Amino acid sequence: MVSLNEKAKALMKERGCTQKWVVQKMNEVNPLVKMDRSKFSAFITGKRQMSGDELIAFCLALKINPDVFVEMR
Repeated sequence: MVSLNEKAKALMKERGCTQKWVVQKMNEVNPLVKMDRSKFSAFITGKRQMSGDELIAFCLALKINPDVFVEMR
């Protein structure tokens, strides 16, 4: 089974997105998530989990359906 952070990394790679770009877009989509590069890096490396609000902001930033994460289970 693929973990959430592994799936997120794969989606970013498919789209050619950098962590810096994703963090910027997540904050544009929802400034309340207050994402920074350190928090995002910790998620990508599996050292922290993303909150629901952060996951939705991630999906909106990459213009993907959140169902891609549900379908992995």
